[in-house]
Amino acid sequence: MKEKLLRCKDYVWRRNWLRELLSGLCFSGMLVGLDSGLRYIYQGMASMEACSYESPIPWIFTLAWAVLLTCLVRLLPGRGQKIATGVVGGFSCALFLAHALLHRAKGTFFSFSILIFAADGFKFLDPSYLKVRKLVWIIFFCGIAATVLACKLAPPGGRSLRSRIISLGAAALCVLAIHLNVRLNLTSRLQIHFNIHQASLLYEDFTETNECVLLAGMYQHAFRDFCLTYGVYDKFHLAGSGRTVDALDAWYENKEPDPDNQWTGRFAGKNVILIQLEAIDTWMIDERFMPNLCRIQRESLDFTQHYTPLYLDAGTFNTEMIVNTGLISPFAGSAASMYSRNAYPDSLAHLLAAEGYMANAFHRSGGDVYNRAVIHENWGYEHYYSGEEMGIPAGELDFDTGLMGAYDLMTSKQPFLTFIITYSGHGAYEGSSVSERYYDFAASRLPEGTDKMLIHAYAHAYETDLFLGQLYDRLEEDGLLENTVLVLYGDHYNYYVLDDGLIMEQKQVWDKNLITRTPCMIYEKNTPGGKIDKVTSSYDLLPTLVNLLGLDNDGTHYVGNDVFSGGGGYAIFSDYSWYDGETYWNALSGETPSEAAALRNEELRRRLQMSWDTMKLNYFARKK
Repeated sequence: MKEKLLRCKDYVWRRNWLRELLSGLCFSGMLVGLDSGLRYIYQGMASMEACSYESPIPWIFTLAWAVLLTCLVRLLPGRGQKIATGVVGGFSCALFLAHALLHRAKGTFFSFSILIFAADGFKFLDPSYLKVRKLVWIIFFCGIAATVLACKLAPPGGRSLRSRIISLGAAALCVLAIHLNVRLNLTSRLQIHFNIHQASLLYEDFTETNECVLLAGMYQHAFRDFCLTYGVYDKFHLAGSGRTVDALDAWYENKEPDPDNQWTGRFAGKNVILIQLEAIDTWMIDERFMPNLCRIQRESLDFTQHYTPLYLDAGTFNTEMIVNTGLISPFAGSAASMYSRNAYPDSLAHLLAAEGYMANAFHRSGGDVYNRAVIHENWGYEHYYSGEEMGIPAGELDFDTGLMGAYDLMTSKQPFLTFIITYSGHGAYEGSSVSERYYDFAASRLPEGTDKMLIHAYAHAYETDLFLGQLYDRLEEDGLLENTVLVLYGDHYNYYVLDDGLIMEQKQVWDKNLITRTPCMIYEKNTPGGKIDKVTSSYDLLPTLVNLLGLDNDGTHYVGNDVFSGGGGYAIFSDYSWYDGETYWNALSGETPSEAAALRNEELRRRLQMSWDTMKLNYFARKK
């Protein structure tokens, strides 16, 4: 048997044409296997026929890209072919695994747009995120093995002219197949299920990463996602476009500002403490674990239908950006400099600084995480205080009560704007220092059989609540509570539980968008508490505060509206679905919208596009 294998190997190794054929088949088979394997594992997520595993659309993309990449690699001489095979194969395997691991951690596939946050995200990686299906690891290691085999089989020496012509011809046919699949099959197939507006939602804007990967396949998605993320299309159509600036001018000039109302200026001149609650979800506000937040909520203007859609993969930064600037970041094509260098004259910190406020930000992470030290200063804060600068011991950085060590810095000069981002609710939970301290306490207060991830979540919430109680009591003791407005809101739903189904059960909702309802409340000691049932979103918070504080700004440049005005009243989700308290329009449902829904679709999409163009073009710097 061994001799037969050696003769077979010798037979193959002496025939370059056979080695080239086998190498190409191995390589292309590996590419098809990774892509089809990913779509097979996650096929249950498809919400429409065009994204299903049996749909011809992703299969055409998959096969065309597999042959195209194989042909391009074969154009290179022997050594170059081996290197290219290893690089492309290794990248494809890594991309497959990135999709699976990120979906495990965040419930969404990989996009190049998250790479501007990658260095910071890696700091919060946890072994629990590696607990993906065994089939994922089998496909991944098979892909690595196939890549190595394809490299070994690649013959030495240059390719013949005939071989190169054939490869070029095949590559051209693959490019044509991809183009035709986009223009004919994909678009026409989608328009059977969607109107023209909706047909562009998935492919043209790539607004829903999970659906896009299942629709276009791993390689076509990666290609278009790369072009969108790094502005390849913008360099030809948008950057420096006078027409886009003119469109923004017209949009802002014609946008009707929110009128003054009975709440205008109600809190003028008061101190403001903005508290962004890391991973504190609606179901976690429980007297057993968060008695202080429960008390504050009862005495606050409580926004019961508040949503924090995840437009960026970095959920915490996504919300702090929106709340501070009133703008929604582009889903793709956003560079880090967009946040650190763009002009934001209408940010909360800049507006309050103009009124003589001291503005500072506080969070346990270093100023290099998400480049906050630079970004917060660009938004108008005088300084970003990290845990180290606040004097929190290294072993206590995960505990929010450590923030009280910076209380004097937060309140040293009046009036003040203090922006606090809590941390104790952050995952991963298993093995965390917060859980080690409070897990048994939380478990003792919950029924036997409660899912352990819920116990972890409550344990982490308890530490955040201890901080809130200490802050409230200290403000009251110092006589500052009478003249201070507390604004508390969640940064995102609690995805650290790692089971959206479990969270949906807790919230009694059955949709991935409606799961994003989070706490939001505004406390002022002399204002009676009450529930506000109007639908609000993270982009409505800044215009609402501008109105309450009586600031010199009409809200024209914000995506959202003052809650107390007649405008707004809806949450716009990242896939262009929306909810207004009565109607939930699922943009991916395949339903034909009514005339009213179609008008709302266009209005909301226009709001998003204007925000994206404003940021991409650094519009406010141009208008100085």
